[in-house]
Amino acid sequence: MSKIFTYFLFSICFLVSSEENSVDVQYEDKDFVYLDNAYANLLKDFHKELILRNQDCIYLETCRDTKTKNLGEVLYQKKANQLYKASYKGMPKYPSAAKNKGTEGYVILAFDIEVDGSTSNHYVIEGKCIENRVYPYEDCTVFNTASLNAARKNKYDLDSSVRISDVPHKYTYELEGFEDGKVYVDIQSRKLDRSMSFIKKKEWGKLKKLAESVDDNYIKFYWLGFASENLNDLDTALQNYIKSYSLGGDPKVVEEVRNRTLSLAYKMNVFKEYEYICESTYTVFDNYMCGMNLLQLGDSIGGLPYLLKAYRMNSSNKDLNQRIIEIIESQRNWLKQDLASLQSSS
Repeated sequence: MSKIFTYFLFSICFLVSSEENSVDVQYEDKDFVYLDNAYANLLKDFHKELILRNQDCIYLETCRDTKTKNLGEVLYQKKANQLYKASYKGMPKYPSAAKNKGTEGYVILAFDIEVDGSTSNHYVIEGKCIENRVYPYEDCTVFNTASLNAARKNKYDLDSSVRISDVPHKYTYELEGFEDGKVYVDIQSRKLDRSMSFIKKKEWGKLKKLAESVDDNYIKFYWLGFASENLNDLDTALQNYIKSYSLGGDPKVVEEVRNRTLSLAYKMNVFKEYEYICESTYTVFDNYMCGMNLLQLGDSIGGLPYLLKAYRMNSSNKDLNQRIIEIIESQRNWLKQDLASLQSSS
């Protein structure tokens, strides 16, 4: 591991000073535990440099660079709806066709705010959907019209004599009272019972043979990966987990596959090829493992935000949080060197 880790979070709400070759960024007034003032300023300087290279990250909603976005999130970078307060917000109507199919998702759009507070020049940046809580998200347009209609009704109180251009806004569509489907979709109950028995008895060869009899789907490759991992065939296990992950499926299985993939990638030191898995993280474990994998690659500024997220999410495991604190603190000098190198290349 080329770099190893703290977390002294502290109250911050800063405007990053605008200098030559600089940008203004506003942060929420949040209390940070285990991140001292010098460390917070170091991370903000890094964030400023990254935004200079990724101008779409001036707003979190439009930031496509994972490293810059993650750092902005853990520094509580203000979103557009915090920078520009709406006096009236149009509420989108959930499309009936999407509701009937169990489709959920979000739309990120943008518009100009006129001097009188009205909006104009509306356009969609991105629309994503899932059906019946089966991940991952995929491109879609089903919510575009409802979102655009709502945004056209927005009104703002501006303390400005000029139009504000390309302000992003995100509309999220979620169904209330949604119940996740069964974990093992399209798997015969007899095969499911046998798989559980093989796992309990640690009969990995039998689990592998059973998995091979299942039609291609995410469960087949999950079982094959689990069997191969326990048979110490790590290359085969990793490839099967990746196949399972690429097919999506029930969130519970996807989470297990993500966790095992990240753990194996760290153990085998092959994370670079699978870095895309960390574009979205949901649990303490996957944030922790994404951070650890990136630190193993020598990427402090990429890994640190994941560790900060893991720390914030973790409320029960004090030993883990102490370990994360030590890891984050160990990155301070590495970050100083990396920032100096980044600034010198400007």
